[in-house]
Amino acid sequence: MRTHTQSSSRNHTTAVSRWPRGTLMANLAADDRETLIGLGRDVAYGVGEALIREGGPETTALLITSGCVKVFGGAEDGATVLLALRVQGDLVGEISALDGQPRSATVVAVRPTVTRVLTAAAFRSFLRESPTAAEVVQRSVAGKLRGATRHRIDSSSGTAAVRLARTLDSLVRSYARAVPEGLRIDVPLSHADLAALAGISDASVQRALRSLRAAGAVATKYRGVIVREPGILRAIAGQSGWPATEENLLPGVPTPRGPRPPRPKRPPLEPRPPRAEPATGPYSAPLTAHGPAPAPAAPPDEDGTLSETG
Repeated sequence: MRTHTQSSSRNHTTAVSRWPRGTLMANLAADDRETLIGLGRDVAYGVGEALIREGGPETTALLITSGCVKVFGGAEDGATVLLALRVQGDLVGEISALDGQPRSATVVAVRPTVTRVLTAAAFRSFLRESPTAAEVVQRSVAGKLRGATRHRIDSSSGTAAVRLARTLDSLVRSYARAVPEGLRIDVPLSHADLAALAGISDASVQRALRSLRAAGAVATKYRGVIVREPGILRAIAGQSGWPATEENLLPGVPTPRGPRPPRPKRPPLEPRPPRAEPATGPYSAPLTAHGPAPAPAAPPDEDGTLSETG
């Protein structure tokens, strides 16, 4: 159930001692962080509760101070498509706060989540008064657009194992937490979530995970993935020499079929030897149906009679 709480910006700054790298709050200067947190009020959300609904008229911006959310978009057939994940330190809803247009996506809490809700007027005033903060927000929005473009490209080409490796590599860069086994993607993700992010089917996710486990790249836990070898994962994802030079370097992972090599040109045909002239001599007589043609008769003598033989 959504609850409203009151707390000072000082309490927030103390509670959140380190913002995850890559988030908006991590990139802001300390005084801008203090000012931004002080502008809003706290609103808490339970698991499964919507922070923002697609098409809604609200124009507030929500700064996530704890928890994790998923961003969904609605398809024409009524299905929902998982677009992105956001964690503490990220800002959601800022597009509507900037342009005044209805919400473009739905945001749902996947963990107990607390946000700092900022009115559009207060948010825009903050950006006008702090050019450095405005530049950070601008880069953040541009990064989200780039990420959406990259996601569309990555999820539309390659085998299922390659697409899933790209998705996991992107997630581990943003949401990894070191554990004894490797790097755990610290976001609860079901097979359906991974399928939506990678642009493949649930069955393909299961087969691809088997391939990635066989390659030694990942280990799977309940609603979680641990990346054991980031180098192997990135190789499969195509960021470091995929396909492998040696077929057995990544066992269990299908090597994508590359372009066919050009067919070698045929050597030019040798010219035929010239046709031999008709042979002459005693063995050159043409054949007949009953054997060689009889030899021609001896020429007559000068007196017209055949010469006698012995």
